[in-house]
Order: sequence, then C-alpha cells, then structure tokens
Amino acid sequence: MRDHVSRRSFLQGALAVSAGALAACVAPAAPAEDMGDEGAAMEPVHLRWDTFRGIGSGWNEERIETFTEMHPDVTIELRPLAGSGQQDNYAKMYAAQAAGDLGEIIAFDPSHYHFWRAINKNIIMPIDELVAADGTDLSQWFEHFLGLQYYQGKLYGFPSWGWAGFDTLVTNAVHLEEAGIDLPDPTGNDVSIDTIDEWAHSFYVEGERFGLNISHNEATVVVLCRLFGSSLINEEGTKCLLLDDPKATEAMRWAYKLGVEEQVLPAPGDLENTGGALVAGLLTMNWCGSLCVRNFKNQIEDETVAKAWQILFPLREDGRIPSQLRGGTWNLRTDQDHADVGYQFLLHIAGHDGSLDFNLVARNFAMVRPDVVQSLIDEDPIHEWFIPSLENGIPAHAPANSRGREYTSAVQQWTDLLLDPHQPVEFEKGLQDLHDNIQAVLDEDPA
Repeated sequence: MRDHVSRRSFLQGALAVSAGALAACVAPAAPAEDMGDEGAAMEPVHLRWDTFRGIGSGWNEERIETFTEMHPDVTIELRPLAGSGQQDNYAKMYAAQAAGDLGEIIAFDPSHYHFWRAINKNIIMPIDELVAADGTDLSQWFEHFLGLQYYQGKLYGFPSWGWAGFDTLVTNAVHLEEAGIDLPDPTGNDVSIDTIDEWAHSFYVEGERFGLNISHNEATVVVLCRLFGSSLINEEGTKCLLLDDPKATEAMRWAYKLGVEEQVLPAPGDLENTGGALVAGLLTMNWCGSLCVRNFKNQIEDETVAKAWQILFPLREDGRIPSQLRGGTWNLRTDQDHADVGYQFLLHIAGHDGSLDFNLVARNFAMVRPDVVQSLIDEDPIHEWFIPSLENGIPAHAPANSRGREYTSAVQQWTDLLLDPHQPVEFEKGLQDLHDNIQAVLDEDPA
C-alpha cells in the first residue's frame, strides 16, 4: 500500500517537478507571440471555445471578459455544446473535427474515457513546449489530477474538474437524529456495510420513504465493487471482473438482495430526482459523491426536514477508501496558428480564480488545486469533508480501447436490468448478461 499523505502536505500540494525531469521531456521554445506583457500590441487573434462546461452560469463569459481585458487584441468565441448528455457532446466534437470546424479550446476528459482517443486521433496537442517557454509551475495542481493530463510521457492539458467519484452516502441527518442515532464522523470510515444494510431497511417506509438509493451508472457500480475489495474492470482496462473475482460478485449480489429480493431500494424510474427526494425528506441515503453533498446542502430550505451529512464507506483491507478518482481537462486543438495565446487562456481558466469560480459559479466540482481547496474551505468548511477520499482514493480504471460511451452505456443498461424488481431476472443470468456486455465492449477494436 502506498504511503498516505498528511492533511498538511495534501493542502500544500507537494508535487515535485524537477527542472531536470522537465528538461528531459520537453524542448524549450519561444512563443510566437509574447503574451507575458499584458496589453502588448499584437496581431488580432480569434479563438473558438467549444464546451459544455459551465454553460448558462455566466462563468464562461466572465473568464472570456477578464482575459480579453488583459489582451484586447484577442477575441474568444464561446460555442456551447448542447448534446442530450455529456457523451453526446464528445460525439459532436469528433464530428466537428472531421468537418474541420472544431474550436481551438476544447476538452476531451480522461475520466469520460475520451482523452487518449482524442490524442491518438491527433485532435489535441501536447503542451510541454508551451509549459517550458512560459515557465509554468506545475505544482499548482494536485499530482493526481495533473497526472491524468499525461499520455506516453507528454502533457496534453490542465485539470478542469476533479473529485473522488461516487465515494459517499449523501445523508439526510434529520432522519438519523430522529431515530436517536449519533451522526457518524463525516471524515471517518466508521459505518460498516452491515450497518448500511440495516439502515437501508430501517429507514424504508413503504410508499413514503426510501432508506437508500444505489444508482446504476458506471461511477456507482465501480465503487460498489471496490467497497467489497474488487473493482469492475482490471487496471489495464481489458477485462471485466464481475465473474472472475468473487468479491465483485458478492458486491452485485448484495445490491441484488436489497433491490430485487427485499425491494427496499428504488427501482429504475421510481425517483425522478434523487437530490429533490433528499431535500423533501423522501430519501435518507443517496449513493453519490462530494458534489452531491454540496448541492444537497445548498438546496435545503427547511432544516427541520433535511440537513446535509455524509457517510464515507469503510476502508478496504488494503487501507484505501472505496472511490474512483476522476478528473477532467482543458485542451488545445492541434494545427492552430496561435497555440501560445490559447495556452494563456488555458492558464486563465485553470488558475486559482478560474478554478474557484468553476466551483462556485459554474457549480462544477474542482478540488484540483491546493489553493482552491483552501479557498473552498474558507467559503464553506463542508469542503474539509471531502479531503480524505482525495488523499487516499483509488484511481479510475479506463477501458483500454477508449470506448467510453459504449462502456458506460453497457454498465448502466445491464445494471438496470439486473436490479429491476418489477421485471426480475435470476441473479446468475443478470450478472452473466452484465459481465458479457461489458466484456464485449472491452473486446472491441480501439475507438
């Protein structure tokens, strides 16, 4: 097991990037335009920003305005992506690239499993030379989230969002207090699987309230398997573990028992809005993550009905917190004339102010910088709750063939069928179908 870092060292963001290592990876190059001298005269530059992050919040517009105030010869066109889901927006960007109309500022997120695919298709460019020319201090980002930006020894972007995935039970503390239960330490790992099982039953009131909701998306199923000491797929991203690892089988059998045999969990479609159900007191524990905890707290209007709390899962035998460290990216498209200007804009949106407001204004979750974590704690101490999983979380395992959309869709679709009490299937058949459909995706040729 790797050494754990202390709370102090985590907040200090101790990422050592030696000058020698950096020099070995990149060759310093002078930028085509000197963006360091704010306001210096330069030829007009027009950049296009294709994104679905932050749209409608005002964050994107503020970042553009403050950047162009410093660089009046630069214009940045915001081109919102409005697919029906996040994976649809990646499809739109692939299509735009094929049509020669993809913006210069883009994002193919590692934890949506498109990052490596976009690099292999020569859509996004490495930024090592720009880092060296600018003298950018890479220690301003946490090591794990910056590490997600590397592929085959080259750096391709800066962190955008980042969290520990669906690592917590977002809990309505009012229900526990009414039952005379002492609230667990929100930063501890003191609640056992047996206790979670017990509370799923004891807080369930037929027709009125669910004690526990377990979503069926990939982020939840991965952490469910990790809670029992396994994972959904292997680290290499080539093999589904549901049948080969008894611990993964046990995890799915536990969820099946609660959902299908005992029917104390919501079936697919029973809760249209789990966040709203928490706020209304119709749900006690929702399996989600730190962003959900923060959103729950911000949405509460009556603390006699709902009060935000979280329950972290018990530590695994290896000492790790069941989690899935996930993160996003900001990238530059290849084959553009003003990559140096685009690079400065990446720094502008991924720096302290941009990242802080990406949390507070755009309502994303981006605990990717030590200075931002401290600012978020200053804003609301609830953010201290989220540090343990970032300190001691488990990285995501990505499908090796970058079939992100197909992989996540297979997990969701076949978990829905396995855990549907209204149209129950035998556990062994449902698990076999889930496994086979995930493995079929992993066996496909690279995207």
